[in-house]
Amino acid sequence: MTHPHNEARTAVLIAGAGPAGLAAASELAHHGIRSVVVEPRREVSHLRPRAKTTSARTMELFRRWGVADAVRRAAPLSPAWCRRVVFCGTLAGEAITEFQDVFGLGAAEHGLAAESGQQVAQPVVEDVLRAHLARTGLAELRLGERLSGFTAQPDGVACEIVRADGSTYRLVSEYLLGCDGGRSTVRDGIGATLHGSSAPRANLNAVIQAPSLRPAAGAALHYWVVGTDVPGVVGPLDHDGTWWVTLADVGESAGTERAVELIARLAGRSVAELGIDVLSTDPWTPRMMLADRFATERVFLVGESAHVNPPLGGHGFNTCVGDAVNIGWKIAAVLRGWGGPGLLASYEVERRGVAELTLASAVRNLRASGPDRATTAEKIQETKAEEFHSLGLVLGYTYAGSPVIAGDGADGPPQLSVESYVPTTLPGARLPHSWVAPGHALYDDLGRGMTLLRPPDSDAEAVAAFAERAADLGVPLTLLTFPTGTDWARDYLLVRPDQHIAWRGRDLETADLSRLCGTTQPQRLAHG
Repeated sequence: MTHPHNEARTAVLIAGAGPAGLAAASELAHHGIRSVVVEPRREVSHLRPRAKTTSARTMELFRRWGVADAVRRAAPLSPAWCRRVVFCGTLAGEAITEFQDVFGLGAAEHGLAAESGQQVAQPVVEDVLRAHLARTGLAELRLGERLSGFTAQPDGVACEIVRADGSTYRLVSEYLLGCDGGRSTVRDGIGATLHGSSAPRANLNAVIQAPSLRPAAGAALHYWVVGTDVPGVVGPLDHDGTWWVTLADVGESAGTERAVELIARLAGRSVAELGIDVLSTDPWTPRMMLADRFATERVFLVGESAHVNPPLGGHGFNTCVGDAVNIGWKIAAVLRGWGGPGLLASYEVERRGVAELTLASAVRNLRASGPDRATTAEKIQETKAEEFHSLGLVLGYTYAGSPVIAGDGADGPPQLSVESYVPTTLPGARLPHSWVAPGHALYDDLGRGMTLLRPPDSDAEAVAAFAERAADLGVPLTLLTFPTGTDWARDYLLVRPDQHIAWRGRDLETADLSRLCGTTQPQRLAHG
């Protein structure tokens, strides 16, 4: 890509090219919107794998951009290889207990999602998304650069950018997305503050090369070692002897030599016998934080600039992607002229609720891994199941209560179960997955604007009148009929670009498109 730094304006400036920033640029590109992304890192480091769980829902979103298959091809570990988490005293001992079919890795096979989850290190995903954005030609990655500050203007945001050589330039954007992580410049700039708590001591992540490491319990994605003085978790990054390790509560000062000793204890073998080569170490402290505001009129916090949660359960990275998709399609709708300010205002309402749910789950998982952690099979199963089986949260979160969600049942969302997902067509929910043909999901046919799903016995005149209303408002509308055999095809469903249901009902005249697109306040329509 070229770097036309003399360009004075851009539609969207994205600060940060981690998962949130790359996802935001990908969502904007999906809708034909250009963006500029500034990122201090020139290269993606594979020595710090960070997140390792890409959820079934995130893989569905990747499918929308056409990158799900590329992520799977790049991932060293296939979902078919292993779907097992083991708890053991040491890696030399037998399993105390185990969890099967973890992290939604069989979600598609069970008919719950268009894509199953994928175990893959975050840097691998970042590389795939960087390559995808390069192919779109719609996102300019300015690597080695960072946002140093910004000033709101009536018609945009004036941003100060610092190049790697220390020189600066000014870029005015219509919208600014703060995807710049826990130490966010954008968050500081809008006067927002993270509130919450942190664990009292740091954990230590390490990446090691240990080809001779062969856990006695057999192949697994995670080995939770609970029988040593310093417990830890070990998992494979590939089939070539590269492993990630997390050592609990060792503090900031643990060096490489200490890490090797502790890893050998987890393995139940001597340091000399194991032959560990430490590739990287990275101390980190679990933090449970939520910003007191996510946005202003033109500036939005996305991902860890808005919320920081410990990785237990694998929700942090995936919540960042969900944020990016939510604000990305809404900005695109506004720039295209069919979305209004109410649509942008709904971002915080919708995503704050999801962040609160994921934080609450992560806190429970963290507590179950604390000093009073379970060591017996019965207690482990009782306290840790939510961490590995969470499709109810991953697929079942809802935007009910949002000002741009309406229709029959919008006021009464079911209580969410973290572990169990129950498909529903209540307004605000993700449209239930359905196969139209082998390998062809209903999601694949949804439009990039609004999609009206109509029952087989729909009123052709009512549908035509609704389509005319959409055209008058400039709302792009795709018309589909429910697939044969769908057992939830009694109502009309209006589905948003993010696959969530904006409205449900049997009378299309009661669907207030202006409200659903955020262009007016809710109004009472005929038969409403």
